[in-house]
Amino acid sequence: MAFKAMPILDKYGFKASFFVVCNYAGKPDRMSWQQITTLHDEGYDVESHSMNHNHMDIMTPEELNYEIGQSKQCLADHGINATIFAYPFDIGWNDPTIVNIVSKYYDLARTGNEAVTFLNCNGYKNHPQTDCRTYTDNGELTFANRYSVRSWGHDTVEIKDGFNDDETYNTFIEEVNSQNSYNNVGGSAGGYKINAIPLITYHNVDYLTGSYHTDVDLFAQEMKYLHDNGFRVLTMRDLGYDDSTNSLYLVNAPM
Repeated sequence: MAFKAMPILDKYGFKASFFVVCNYAGKPDRMSWQQITTLHDEGYDVESHSMNHNHMDIMTPEELNYEIGQSKQCLADHGINATIFAYPFDIGWNDPTIVNIVSKYYDLARTGNEAVTFLNCNGYKNHPQTDCRTYTDNGELTFANRYSVRSWGHDTVEIKDGFNDDETYNTFIEEVNSQNSYNNVGGSAGGYKINAIPLITYHNVDYLTGSYHTDVDLFAQEMKYLHDNGFRVLTMRDLGYDDSTNSLYLVNAPM
């Protein structure tokens, strides 16, 4: 994915986050460690996606520590300080045992599947919250928090659309503009206040067909749309957490 997506991203001055499965590195049709470190050295955000991409809901605590913690060490051994984790198969974000292990090693963790990420975690209609704390006062794990940052799965939409690139492209446009109804001009300084952002997840950008692939030409068309319409593209490393307000925030971005 990376080395077909990179020229497109570079063309428009964009960077992206790449989540690496450590034991995939160097396998056929996967990036080598040299390619991964090149991504990192060229300013791309490289983060952790476990050691083996297995189902974590059937693992022992010892196995979880290996998959989650060792993947951070694995990247560190290649000069990459990963601070964000992505759950394989989006499994584990609602399991306190798994979340507690993730929290030992990482600042944030990503999962799916929502149209936008609310920075105050207070916009999910089926899961009412007032902020992004990880646990409620009675000890229940929340739906949205720093270890379950919600994202929009591009691949899920492609499957739903039957890999009709025109339909997916139109859905993409609707998705990236859906934030507009939540963000507004206001505040004491009269500035633009950001309350929600679309966080888009791609799996593979390639000239392949089938599930979990995005065609290179479709990806290029979508990146061109973002560029031509003045979108600011950030990486997940640009997302932070404020312990004093229990909210997410964009680094160096207006609030």
